[in-house]
Amino acid sequence: MLVSLLVLLPAQSYGHLYGLNVQEWTNERFNIKIQFEPSPQTPSVGENSTLNFSVQNLATGEHLKNFTETVTLVSYDPSNPSSNTISHKFNSTTVADGDFGRQYVFDKGGSYEVFLRVDTPTFIEVARFNVFVSSPQFQAMNLFYTLLPFILVMGAFGGIGYAVWKHLYKKAKPKS
Repeated sequence: MLVSLLVLLPAQSYGHLYGLNVQEWTNERFNIKIQFEPSPQTPSVGENSTLNFSVQNLATGEHLKNFTETVTLVSYDPSNPSSNTISHKFNSTTVADGDFGRQYVFDKGGSYEVFLRVDTPTFIEVARFNVFVSSPQFQAMNLFYTLLPFILVMGAFGGIGYAVWKHLYKKAKPKS
């Protein structure tokens, strides 16, 4: 019984988002907290991703109920902010109990801004979050930077080994 309690108690939650990659948006005026977390943490081009949201009462932590949400994705170009374009706008839906997710397949890598509009009878709130989408170019670059220290160490050991071999070879070689 003790084991079942230890297993089940952590699984019981209000459905809020918990993790290392959770972003939060709060508005004390409207008493609202919005959490966002993509799944996987770094979406990849061409693969299914879920954009998870949790909308809560800031004071009580309880889910906001019966509101309308609209999610919009904007591709972000830091070198030219005026060129940002809407990548996708989801149809508005009604959320009964605060937590929801949107499935999306990104067609290109880079940085995106995720806008969530929450409409209730008493207020409208727009929250903004960031998500980075990995592409094959970024993955190749990450692999290179991950392997760079290994390559440098192996190069140093190779150079030292060659220098030692050359030194020993010169000593062993008889002079004519």
